[in-house]
Amino acid sequence: MGFIFMNHKGVPKWSEEKYGPNFSMREDTYTAYDIDNPGAREIQHMLLSNVVPEMAGKKYTKLGYMLCNEPHFFTYTDAKKDKLPWASGGVSQFTIEKFKVWLSNKHNNIEALNRLWNTNFNSFKDVTLKIPIDISLKGTPIWYDWASFNMDRVTDWYSFLKSEVTKYDPEAKVHLKIMPNLWTENKRVHGIDLEALTDLSGIIGNDSGADHTYTWGKPHEWQKHYEFEWRELCMGFDFMKSVSPNKINFNSELHYLSTVRSRNLHLDPKFARASFWLAHSYGMTASQIWYWPREADGSISKKALNDKGYAGSNNQQPRVTNEVAATIIDLNSYSEEIMAMQRQRKPLRIFYSKTSAINKNEHMDDLFELYEALNFEGTPLGFVTQNIIKKQDNDNWDVVLVHKTPMVTKDELTAVQNYLDNGGIVITDEISFKNDEYGNSLNELNEGKGKLIRVNSLAETKEKALTILKEQKLLSEITVYETNAIATKGCIWRVVKNEAGNHVLSVVNVGKSEATLNISLNGHPNIECKDLIKGIEVSSNPTLKPNEVFFVEVTAK
Repeated sequence: MGFIFMNHKGVPKWSEEKYGPNFSMREDTYTAYDIDNPGAREIQHMLLSNVVPEMAGKKYTKLGYMLCNEPHFFTYTDAKKDKLPWASGGVSQFTIEKFKVWLSNKHNNIEALNRLWNTNFNSFKDVTLKIPIDISLKGTPIWYDWASFNMDRVTDWYSFLKSEVTKYDPEAKVHLKIMPNLWTENKRVHGIDLEALTDLSGIIGNDSGADHTYTWGKPHEWQKHYEFEWRELCMGFDFMKSVSPNKINFNSELHYLSTVRSRNLHLDPKFARASFWLAHSYGMTASQIWYWPREADGSISKKALNDKGYAGSNNQQPRVTNEVAATIIDLNSYSEEIMAMQRQRKPLRIFYSKTSAINKNEHMDDLFELYEALNFEGTPLGFVTQNIIKKQDNDNWDVVLVHKTPMVTKDELTAVQNYLDNGGIVITDEISFKNDEYGNSLNELNEGKGKLIRVNSLAETKEKALTILKEQKLLSEITVYETNAIATKGCIWRVVKNEAGNHVLSVVNVGKSEATLNISLNGHPNIECKDLIKGIEVSSNPTLKPNEVFFVEVTAK
């Protein structure tokens, strides 16, 4: 079983003569040509119409057609700095002409645009905008329109590629190797709408990572409390599984063991188990590890000898590589329980607004503080958006949490209001849902037939949410109480029931210190914990080292 890797860097020499001297562009990225040049669609049509019929139905396409490797289309600059930000660049006149059409459809008349932009264009045809756009414009209508359009044009491009593939292979599933940190971090001028691209894909594609040891740069905030950076892994997978709960998740360039920047020659093999165990319990179903640059005879490839990320990778770590293999064997031994964790109902949903994410400087940091506060409570978390509320059965969750989301479109506001009108529960702070994407005031949410709870702090949001779940008997019968030497919880845990009807508890200690657990089963003074990997009875008050995995069956004595 394999997948098709669509490479967009090998631009043929004849293309510039046929499609213009600027057809090749952004050659330091994995799409080295202008996707808005009409020649881009012509050349891909010629390619796919000839090769896809030959590949359709083959085993090497069963894991899908990967439409692009690490797509990103950053288009911003910072006038205060001497050089362009990483991977950022300009666009062609074809893109600008598309933008004018987008603006016309969005604003209907040039007077409306001029009021918002504080400009005096005579028509949409006269609109000009310097790209890369300067980051000083962030939070303005001009920034919002460009960032939104950039996402829409990229989504449209991959929708075209999908339609070309499925035209010649109707059973084909497509995916993209999207870097989840483009969603979990704050930047939103990269053109990647993770929700839209996950929705159009037949397989959830990604190259999720979990940094552990930086070889350069300043320390990060997570390093104060955690052994590795689990935000991209957990939060990213929870979002993608919320968008597409029934699709498999293929991490086609797994970056847990190392990246160019995150490497440690003396990496503890426990980290391999912790990261892979966490990823599979959060939704990952298949992966291809970065990286193994060896020839068929086992020798190192010549290219790898000059790779910046080669030294200190798993190529020199037999114990780490062996632990990955052992972990996958153990995961497969309990595949039913692991898949049950992946498919758990997510009763708490955090509202994600692309509008606030585009306009705010640190919106994803703000959402993460809520996600982090709840992720150590044993309750599966998810997300909702305007489209998730509209497309999915609202009975799939019980509470929507709105946190530091001041700007939403009228459609986003309407979606949440409709949820309330249909009897839903929303917990919101006092600063959210105040303005539209351009800063205009919005009507306030009202309870309708539902329940609207207003809170004043993160702690109150957490307390109200968990109380509702407790009242509705939606919390796990297993309780895990943790004590450790750090200022926050460090053990991520989930519980499912196995075929015998017993509770199966999975715990991963991502914290920097040892953690002592007190495990209890509601209504039962005495319990027994059986280590499912070793097949022996273990303590219900274990002390877990950093990166340690605890996987047990819990029964009453």
